[in-house]
Amino acid sequence: MEATIAQFEQYLQSRYPHSPTSKHYGYDLRQFSRLIDKRPRAITRKDVDRFIEEQLGRGLAASTVNRRLTALHEYFEYVAAEEDVDDWPNPVQWSRHKVRESKPLPRDASEAEIVRLFEQITQPRDVAMFRLMLDVGLRVGEVAKLCTDDLTLEADGQRGRLRIQGKGNKERFVWLLDETLQIVQAWLDVRPAVTATALFITRRKQAFSVRGIQERLTHYCRLAGVKLSPHQLRHSFGRRMAEANMPVTSLAALLGHEQVTTTQIYISGAGLNIQADYQVAIGRLQAERPTANLTPRETVVFSELSDVWSLAGVEPSVASSALEPDQVDVQRYWEDLPLWLAECLEPYIRYRQRRWKPSQVAHHTRVRLQTLRGIWRWLLDEEHSGSLADLRRTHLQHFVDTRLTSGISPSTVNRELSELWALLRYYEERGVAICPSVFRIPRPKEGERLPRFLSEEAYRRLEQQVIQATQTGTRDDWLNRAWFYLLSEAGLRLGEVRDLRLGDIDLAAQRLLVRAGKGNRDRSVPLSPKLLTSLRNYLPLRGPAQSDHLLLYREQPLKPTFIQGRLRRCGQQVCVNVSPHRLRHTLATRLLNEGMPITSLQRFLGHEHVATTLIYARVHNETVQRDYERAYARLNASPALAEELFKAPTQGVASQSVISKFNCV
Repeated sequence: MEATIAQFEQYLQSRYPHSPTSKHYGYDLRQFSRLIDKRPRAITRKDVDRFIEEQLGRGLAASTVNRRLTALHEYFEYVAAEEDVDDWPNPVQWSRHKVRESKPLPRDASEAEIVRLFEQITQPRDVAMFRLMLDVGLRVGEVAKLCTDDLTLEADGQRGRLRIQGKGNKERFVWLLDETLQIVQAWLDVRPAVTATALFITRRKQAFSVRGIQERLTHYCRLAGVKLSPHQLRHSFGRRMAEANMPVTSLAALLGHEQVTTTQIYISGAGLNIQADYQVAIGRLQAERPTANLTPRETVVFSELSDVWSLAGVEPSVASSALEPDQVDVQRYWEDLPLWLAECLEPYIRYRQRRWKPSQVAHHTRVRLQTLRGIWRWLLDEEHSGSLADLRRTHLQHFVDTRLTSGISPSTVNRELSELWALLRYYEERGVAICPSVFRIPRPKEGERLPRFLSEEAYRRLEQQVIQATQTGTRDDWLNRAWFYLLSEAGLRLGEVRDLRLGDIDLAAQRLLVRAGKGNRDRSVPLSPKLLTSLRNYLPLRGPAQSDHLLLYREQPLKPTFIQGRLRRCGQQVCVNVSPHRLRHTLATRLLNEGMPITSLQRFLGHEHVATTLIYARVHNETVQRDYERAYARLNASPALAEELFKAPTQGVASQSVISKFNCV
């Protein structure tokens, strides 16, 4: 492949002379050729399968693997065009090979991290380089390309500005405020007189490379005890501008984005609309339904310190995170199963494990294997299936009918069908002859699911019980309040609470970041006053650990049974049947009924579809009546419009103009 890879690189270089695409694609293709040493036209889809599994097995991100698949796809298209081959299918099949990617939020820096970083940067040159990233959002490559001629100092009442050669060789101007301009000027005052035109030069009086700037930032991050990249400074600029209500179109121009949608990705971490809507709704809840004071009997006074690491007494550079995920003994699931079936299940579950969040591998493995084992145990006993290929539609239909007749809910049967179909699809894509009719079993119809929320009275009793049981102000008390309000006022899932890290909490911005939630989606969640108080009191008592997990018990991250057990006991003491997920449903219902817009609630909970949010929350009749009265009051505020709207129409139908005015109210 090497000869054709080199030709492909030359082709890309001629098409994109100002882009590193050819270098990156060449590297990706050589990764493939080291594993699959074949001629291009001898490569099959199974070879691509093998490459994907090898890449995921090395722990590479889904986005990296998909980028390499893109390089492969384009390479094979190039080879087919060069050899003028019409009947050779591209071995990269997106429906089969594309790995599902996460949906991360921008990784901007917290204000506390920014302060710590710039306290360590003293050289005028380096201060100027990194402040241009933070103050005007320059990319690291744009900083490296800056020349002295690109800078126009303040003159004739005009601000200083920079001409930027951006991504894709597109140029733009950025304006420098007085503070930033003074920082750049301070560097120019001490910049050596050299022939190089680069604005920033090294000690060897040469222009900086991108790698050189990155290494300088790494050096300062090490001194400050933070871990940041140049691009995070750029993201922080975007977040700051969004928080200052800068129009997204202007921000897109300043950042050099061709599409406004790209800019929206940059600023989505701020979660401004969600935070505003949430704070209004939670404020109404607390005003209308006050609870007992959250402070312990002996009030502890804390300063306004907003740095989570400092409150916890932990050095960020020391607190590394990664504990090994719980191991699952999969062998016990093969007991009394035929050898052929065990040999099918084991590679399938290993394949699935590489696509799960590390902290949830053990849980998902147990659930999947227990479900599949139960299905196949029935099929072996009742239908005497001897292989995957022996399975027929009648066998599965009999299984479904038996399960429903025995009282198993349709939702459980549908989940079992989905698990079995996923296994069969996996082997069908790998050449096993699976009978197509097994995928045509109609799913049992599920009834309409109502939200599983607590009544307001039941929730109040539960909350009062938690507060009364945690009055002494010990470390354990504040730990219990922290996880309770993370569930009941931040709406986190149980796994999300357990996975929170110290770096995910931003006390200054009163928000937390949920990393890789359900569906691998990140989201920003506002902190309520009660949760903020609980965290501020818990953090100084957290104690040391080998992990940077936020919540610890006996110096270890919390187990699922820890929260489940304590919450259940609290509920039993006040006769409330409660689970972590029921608290999430309860919060969704409470916020919806306090007027939080459904789209904001959707993003707050991390739902992909608004229909899911409607399953979580239920609008009360009292809310409908209240909203109707408010709307009617607003309508009556315009007497002329009300008179026109409610007068008898001459033709029996209101005019279009009246309807239009009504819709605008």
